[in-house]
Amino acid sequence: MTGSMLESLDAHAAERPMALALDDFSYAALRDASLRVAAKLREKGLRPGDRLAIYAENRPGFIYAYLGGLRAGAIVVTVNVLYRTSDLEHILSDATPSVVCVSAQSAQYVSPQDGRTVLDLADIEAWAHDASIVPPADPPAIDAGDGAILIYTSGTTGRSKGALLTHGNLAAIASALVEAWHWTASDTLLLTLPLFHVHGLGAGLNGTLVAGARVLLRERFDAPSVVAALATGEATMFFGVPTMYVRILEQARDGVRFDGVRLFVSGSAALPASVHEEFGRRFGVSILERYGSTEFGFALSNRYDAPRHAGTVGFPLPHVEVRLADPVTNQDIAPGMAGEILVHGPNVFEGYWRNDAATAAAFAHDAQGRRWYKSGDLATFDPQRGYVINGRLKELVISGGFNIYPIEVEDELLRIPGIRAAAVVGQPDAARGEIPVAFVETDEQFDAEQALDTLRERLASFKVPKHLYPIDALPRNAMGKVEKPRLRELLAARQQR
Repeated sequence: MTGSMLESLDAHAAERPMALALDDFSYAALRDASLRVAAKLREKGLRPGDRLAIYAENRPGFIYAYLGGLRAGAIVVTVNVLYRTSDLEHILSDATPSVVCVSAQSAQYVSPQDGRTVLDLADIEAWAHDASIVPPADPPAIDAGDGAILIYTSGTTGRSKGALLTHGNLAAIASALVEAWHWTASDTLLLTLPLFHVHGLGAGLNGTLVAGARVLLRERFDAPSVVAALATGEATMFFGVPTMYVRILEQARDGVRFDGVRLFVSGSAALPASVHEEFGRRFGVSILERYGSTEFGFALSNRYDAPRHAGTVGFPLPHVEVRLADPVTNQDIAPGMAGEILVHGPNVFEGYWRNDAATAAAFAHDAQGRRWYKSGDLATFDPQRGYVINGRLKELVISGGFNIYPIEVEDELLRIPGIRAAAVVGQPDAARGEIPVAFVETDEQFDAEQALDTLRERLASFKVPKHLYPIDALPRNAMGKVEKPRLRELLAARQQR
């Protein structure tokens, strides 16, 4: 394992300078581009420890700014390009970047203020190709313990917090995936995930650079073009979120094959078992599901060379420790019981940016004094199949003393014809504390009573939703994860009427 992403980039550039790294850009060219951009950023006043924000869609300039910022010793802040005034202002005021990189699409939402420099990624792309730029002879020394990136949590459970990951964290995250997924220099990854997220950046880009492989970067996910690209056989790997796999199933005509793709990975939200099974039936491919978080990158994965069971996220990645604990006492739970996932390893972040209270609350300590990150996710463990995610601790529905895991009910709902998407939440109830209800995206001919009758045959009575609320589209964040707080707001509004 290397000490930083930059070491990996430089090593591959030295050993295999003409090997392709980014589209048709070689490793030597990418290294030189990062050095040139770092030099220009220093000219613009960026200093080691300063924050450099990137607020843009996927494009080569994003990667040049990211690598150049790291080389300049800055902490790179990746900002969701879908954020607008409120969310954007929160991140910029919290991270206080001295430089903000924007694209033509995002520039209108950012203005120079308080000494902040705003740079167009088009200029950064020009710097990357300008051979007349001479990097300084005294580049900042980069230590594995130095802050590398700030990624803000999605905010689905409150105001987003900046998770500070070090250069060592990034190297550990990527190296574990390279080892676990047999990632080699001969691989090509089709990357449509947003680079502002740990899935796209920490797995997709950084994993590619550690492996010495190639990435084909796309601005966004477009199902028809992704199906066409995967069918050519040029890409050997594809990473996606569950909604992407649903769209691929919808778009791929009968007879389409993805024989050149050796690995499909899903994450960022639970992959419905029905989608996993249909993908295998249609394409002869078993999707590998993994489990991760902004705060530690990735911790669990189905094994590459073993059966992948629908609904499971496998076993700990190399060099990562995982255990299940009681959410209150932090003590290990009995075998077979559900507990909160705790994570320890070189991949785990340092803490939340300028938020000591949140950092302290995020960790538990064992008898040896080691810190374990408290994920807030509930899971069970099967020695043969691995870990099964039951859902967020805050999403657990407790009805009349019974625990109801929404993900279990949602999976059964998705098996019912006519239901395209479903989300289960708790609705306050005077007698039982709360009752499970479901918001569903449905076809026009959907029969709610018939659906509930089907669920009563498959689930314990207390798990069956008491109401099915039709909704045109479930609210989702940029990674396709359902924003359940917004659904609870809809419930509250219904009860007030």
